[in-house]
Amino acid sequence: MEHTLFDIEEYTDPSVVRIMSGHTCRGCANRFDAGRGHFYCSAIKSKLTKSGFLRVRSNQPACILFTHKDNAK
Repeated sequence: MEHTLFDIEEYTDPSVVRIMSGHTCRGCANRFDAGRGHFYCSAIKSKLTKSGFLRVRSNQPACILFTHKDNAK
């Protein structure tokens, strides 16, 4: 939660904060590498990228769809 103007936990629902607490997109099973160091989330769609998936950064806070890589499938 670095480099944000406001603390994310202040304006997020407490049930969502429990899921997100301390997790980043780096440890999520929905994150995949599309080559050239670009990472996307397979759980969230986006019309702004060519792949159709949301582009994510490794250290951004996890969303409510976070799933541990260890628990995948």
